[in-house]
Amino acid sequence: SQRETDWIHFGHSRLDAANQLLVCGNISHPLTYREAKLLHLFVQHPNQVLERSFIIDNVWADEGILVGRSVDMFVSRLRKMLRDDLSVQLVSTHGVGYRMEVV
Repeated sequence: SQRETDWIHFGHSRLDAANQLLVCGNISHPLTYREAKLLHLFVQHPNQVLERSFIIDNVWADEGILVGRSVDMFVSRLRKMLRDDLSVQLVSTHGVGYRMEVV
Protein backbone atom coordinates (compact mmCIF):
# COMPACT_ATOMS: atom_id res chain seq x y z
CA SER A 1 0.00 0.00 0.00
CA GLN A 2 1.29 3.44 -0.90
CA ARG A 3 1.63 6.07 1.77
CA GLU A 4 -0.21 9.29 1.00
CA THR A 5 3.08 11.17 1.46
CA ASP A 6 4.46 9.54 -1.69
CA TRP A 7 2.03 11.52 -3.83
CA ILE A 8 2.60 15.05 -5.09
CA HIS A 9 -0.69 16.73 -5.95
CA PHE A 10 -1.01 19.33 -8.70
CA GLY A 11 -4.16 20.50 -10.44
CA HIS A 12 -6.52 17.52 -10.51
CA SER A 13 -3.63 15.11 -10.90
CA ARG A 14 -1.04 13.49 -8.70
CA LEU A 15 2.39 12.05 -9.21
CA ASP A 16 4.19 9.27 -7.41
CA ALA A 17 7.70 9.94 -8.71
CA ALA A 18 9.34 7.05 -6.86
CA ASN A 19 6.96 4.51 -8.37
CA GLN A 20 6.76 6.34 -11.72
CA LEU A 21 3.01 6.71 -11.71
CA LEU A 22 0.78 9.59 -12.79
CA VAL A 23 -2.88 9.63 -11.88
CA CYS A 24 -4.88 12.09 -13.96
CA GLY A 25 -8.57 12.16 -13.11
CA ASN A 26 -9.27 8.49 -12.52
CA ILE A 27 -6.78 7.19 -15.09
CA SER A 28 -3.40 5.82 -14.03
CA HIS A 29 -0.49 6.31 -16.40
CA PRO A 30 2.70 4.34 -15.77
CA LEU A 31 5.68 6.56 -16.58
CA THR A 32 9.15 5.79 -17.83
CA TYR A 33 12.08 6.83 -15.68
CA ARG A 34 12.64 10.01 -17.73
CA GLU A 35 8.96 10.89 -17.98
CA ALA A 36 8.68 10.67 -14.20
CA LYS A 37 11.82 12.74 -13.75
CA LEU A 38 10.65 15.43 -16.18
CA LEU A 39 7.15 15.63 -14.71
CA HIS A 40 8.61 15.79 -11.20
CA LEU A 41 10.76 18.73 -12.30
CA PHE A 42 7.73 20.61 -13.66
CA VAL A 43 5.65 19.86 -10.57
CA GLN A 44 8.40 21.25 -8.33
CA HIS A 45 8.39 24.52 -10.32
CA PRO A 46 4.74 25.34 -11.04
CA ASN A 47 4.10 28.40 -13.22
CA GLN A 48 7.83 28.96 -13.76
CA VAL A 49 9.54 28.93 -17.12
CA LEU A 50 12.16 26.19 -17.11
CA GLU A 51 14.92 26.76 -19.60
CA ARG A 52 15.65 23.92 -21.98
CA SER A 53 19.23 23.70 -20.69
CA PHE A 54 17.96 23.46 -17.09
CA ILE A 55 15.59 20.65 -18.09
CA ILE A 56 18.36 18.77 -19.90
CA ASP A 57 20.78 19.19 -16.99
CA ASN A 58 18.22 17.85 -14.53
CA VAL A 59 16.61 15.06 -16.53
CA TRP A 60 19.31 13.92 -18.92
CA ALA A 61 22.44 14.85 -16.95
CA ASP A 62 23.62 11.26 -16.84
CA GLU A 63 23.39 10.84 -20.62
CA GLY A 64 26.61 11.62 -22.38
CA ILE A 65 24.68 12.37 -25.55
CA LEU A 66 23.08 15.51 -26.86
CA VAL A 67 19.38 15.31 -26.24
CA GLY A 68 18.09 17.89 -28.67
CA ARG A 69 14.49 17.26 -29.64
CA SER A 70 13.76 14.58 -27.08
CA VAL A 71 12.75 17.30 -24.61
CA ASP A 72 9.92 18.23 -26.99
CA MET A 73 9.01 14.59 -27.54
CA PHE A 74 8.81 13.94 -23.79
CA VAL A 75 6.77 17.09 -23.18
CA SER A 76 4.30 16.05 -25.84
CA ARG A 77 3.99 12.58 -24.25
CA LEU A 78 3.27 14.20 -20.87
CA ARG A 79 0.75 16.55 -22.51
CA LYS A 80 -1.18 13.56 -23.88
CA MET A 81 -1.33 11.98 -20.43
CA LEU A 82 -2.40 15.24 -18.79
CA ARG A 83 -4.95 16.27 -21.41
CA ASP A 84 -7.90 15.26 -19.21
CA ASP A 85 -6.75 17.64 -16.48
CA LEU A 86 -7.87 21.05 -17.69
CA SER A 87 -6.24 22.78 -14.73
CA VAL A 88 -2.74 21.83 -15.88
CA GLN A 89 -1.05 22.85 -19.08
CA LEU A 90 2.49 22.45 -20.39
CA VAL A 91 3.16 25.63 -22.31
CA SER A 92 6.18 26.17 -24.52
CA THR A 93 7.98 29.49 -24.35
CA HIS A 94 9.49 29.96 -27.77
CA GLY A 95 13.26 29.79 -27.78
CA VAL A 96 13.45 29.45 -23.99
CA GLY A 97 11.82 26.33 -22.62
CA TYR A 98 8.58 25.17 -21.00
CA ARG A 99 6.28 26.15 -18.17
CA MET A 100 3.72 24.08 -16.34
CA GLU A 101 0.69 26.30 -15.81
CA VAL A 102 -1.37 25.15 -12.88
CA VAL A 103 -4.70 26.88 -12.38
